Amino acid sequence: MDAEKIEVHKFLLDSESKDSIEIVVPKGAVEFPGAQPEDMLGLYTIYSKKVRLEDFAIEVEFITLSGVEQDDIVQEKLEEIKIESESFRLIKQQSDGFFFESKEINGDLNYSFIKIIVAKTKYAVVFPEPKPDGNTSMEEAKFMYDIINKQI
Repeated sequence: MDAEKIEVHKFLLDSESKDSIEIVVPKGAVEFPGAQPEDMLGLYTIYSKKVRLEDFAIEVEFITLSGVEQDDIVQEKLEEIKIESESFRLIKQQSDGFFFESKEINGDLNYSFIKIIVAKTKYAVVFPEPKPDGNTSMEEAKFMYDIINKQI
């Protein structure tokens, strides 16, 4: 899996909302519904979308909060994952997210990433779609991470 060889384009995600978000994905990738909107005590709403193509499956969680700073959200997510993971190793950090390794309860290593995209009325948290049959390998996670971070 070589992200450099994959043809990509900017994809308008959550296009039915008034505040859609652009993300870089492989050409041919398709948006699927994710979690339905859930009201969080009237403070904000959380919902998600999924984007898939062969060897590429991400989930994008939307949180309808405005006035947030990207750096703050990245730091908050980093702290959350450190607390939730039995073992955590930061592999790469950028201003809009990070790539990391964690150890699952069964002792297997899992690789993942977080990318934050801030819009006017919400922000998006991009991560690999959880797999029903096991963990995400470093190769799989890096492939998706490199694609969503391509400059075009």
